[in-house]
Amino acid sequence: MKRILHTERLTLRPFRRDDAEAVTHWVSDHRVAEMTTLIPHPYAHTEAIDWIDRLLTYDDDHPHQVFAITLRDTGELIGCIGLHRNETAPMAEFGYWLGVPFWGNGYATEALQAVLRLGFEDLGLRRIGACHFAHNPASGRVMQKAGLTHEGTQRLGAQRGNQLFDRVNYGLIDDDWMAVHPK
Repeated sequence: MKRILHTERLTLRPFRRDDAEAVTHWVSDHRVAEMTTLIPHPYAHTEAIDWIDRLLTYDDDHPHQVFAITLRDTGELIGCIGLHRNETAPMAEFGYWLGVPFWGNGYATEALQAVLRLGFEDLGLRRIGACHFAHNPASGRVMQKAGLTHEGTQRLGAQRGNQLFDRVNYGLIDDDWMAVHPK
């Protein structure tokens, strides 16, 4: 059975094939796509179907745990968050996106805290990190609110298409997580 995570306002669940329309709608907005390294723009509905079909082959042991972020009250899909484990060391990176109407409401931080809990408390990870483009400081605020530490900026360290951008790195280790979230 695939994992489902619950927070106060959100349910993080596996993607379903019928999510393709919502995924296409949200990531077709250039403001979402341009803040990621992997989402193409424009984004075709067939790309969403292919991506979800690939996710459907993942089980709980797969190194990539990818969740649809949905509103707990309505079930509306508002975004995505994934935890991508290193296959040879107890560490992972995460990534996320939200539809533009849901920016600035604390949903990304809430979803991230649930994924951090999964990583540290259930999967036994020692380190979880991520990065964001320097021109997206809101993503850095999400990471800071979730407890991650700014670890530096890598000049021209991220690529989108044929352009290079400064990349801001964040990380959190298990000892720091457990100090704030004792079992």
